[in-house]
Amino acid sequence: MKNKFVIIILLLSFYVQIIALPVSISLVGNVDEPGVYILDSSNRVSQAIQLIELGIAPDSASLLTSNKLSQMTELEIDTSLLEKQKIALATRNKQKYETNLEEEDATEEEDYKAKDISKRRVILIRDGVAQELNLQAFYLTGDLTNNPYLQNDDIIKLLPIESSVKLTGEVNREGEYELTEGEKLSDLIEFGQGLTQDADLSNIRVERYNQTTGELSALMVNYEAVLANHNSPENIVLSHNDLVKVFAKPYLNKRKSVEVKGLVKYPGEYSIDENSTLLSVLESAGGPLSSADLNFAILIDKSLYESFDPDLERLLATNSPLLSISEYSYIQTKLREISGKHYLNIKELWETKDEKYDRKLKSGDIIYIKEPILLVNVSGAVQNAGLQPWEEGKTLSQYIKSSGGYIPSAFKSKVRVIRYNTNVWVKANNKTVINPGDEIFVPEVQDKTLWDYVSESLSVTAQIITIVLGVHTLTK
Repeated sequence: MKNKFVIIILLLSFYVQIIALPVSISLVGNVDEPGVYILDSSNRVSQAIQLIELGIAPDSASLLTSNKLSQMTELEIDTSLLEKQKIALATRNKQKYETNLEEEDATEEEDYKAKDISKRRVILIRDGVAQELNLQAFYLTGDLTNNPYLQNDDIIKLLPIESSVKLTGEVNREGEYELTEGEKLSDLIEFGQGLTQDADLSNIRVERYNQTTGELSALMVNYEAVLANHNSPENIVLSHNDLVKVFAKPYLNKRKSVEVKGLVKYPGEYSIDENSTLLSVLESAGGPLSSADLNFAILIDKSLYESFDPDLERLLATNSPLLSISEYSYIQTKLREISGKHYLNIKELWETKDEKYDRKLKSGDIIYIKEPILLVNVSGAVQNAGLQPWEEGKTLSQYIKSSGGYIPSAFKSKVRVIRYNTNVWVKANNKTVINPGDEIFVPEVQDKTLWDYVSESLSVTAQIITIVLGVHTLTK
């Protein structure tokens, strides 16, 4: 039985390969590269457009043949547009194959640039008969009657978008949608795959510019009346450039949540209310694990968090001993740059349960409970820069020695320690004790040019002159 099934699959595959014959199709109209393309009969109209737009489909002729052109003229296709496209193609071909020619005269015909393609009015000409396809209906509903398979000598004419409206807010699919004449608000809502449960049906705002005066007007629509009666006056006819906003219900109590990541018993997302605090959420998450470093837990205020960094997320979940120097440095740098970051005294909070260490949480907050960073990064003008294991009580001079010592160009008096817990740059000396996670930065002495010395001399001279003039003025 199994062998029969395999044979059937192979026969079907062979049959598909046989019927997928090469076909020649012509693409014309609102397109940058009109021409004749070779595809196969297993492709549909939408695939042909995508392949040609991406430049994947092979071009069998850079210009349309005369017999096709006459055929299209009979079908009232805009030949003036075709001629302009032919000129543009000829210009591009000349530039492509005659690269040694001088720059073309500015008076030559400019390249034709197609406008956005209409997906609702795609003309398919087959055997001399033109039919209009609605690819948007195919994309939204999967209606294959609007996206047939290609046949040899098909002509696809693309038209520009003439009218569009924008839909935002509590809809399932926001976006800008092509509009055809006479379409109403309900049609647009259908394009957006309906309203969400949070949508306020009583007040949908339609903003409209007067095409003549440029004045802005706003209409408030009660969509409940539209749902009750599709022919209701509330179901207004839309115009080009309308902006439709669907608001959320007023005073809607949406679910609020925070995320707990890292070394807790049950990491994940937790729902909160107005009374939820850091301690209550940590207790819900089962508390920190024994391996967690509570001294350096981080709370990120999501409302101030400017961007999501997947690399940082990944590296924070990686054990410190497995990090490379560059990865460790990346974490340190990014953590310093995060906006909305707070270091919390979770150690005292968890051990004492004292309210003075607690705080209320906001929806979207992220809590990181991290493992200990038992590393020290020595960077800059040392013999062997890189990560070193942290040792309790070890000083700056000892870490410099472990790094092979300073290089000759080291600027020793400018050595700084970047504290891990505060990100403060501390002026350090040889006896400065280094904490886990700290970074030791050793700058280099910059070589001075003649101009640097001249600039310094001029600056000092100017200061002396200023002082002398000041003293002279005061003694008058």
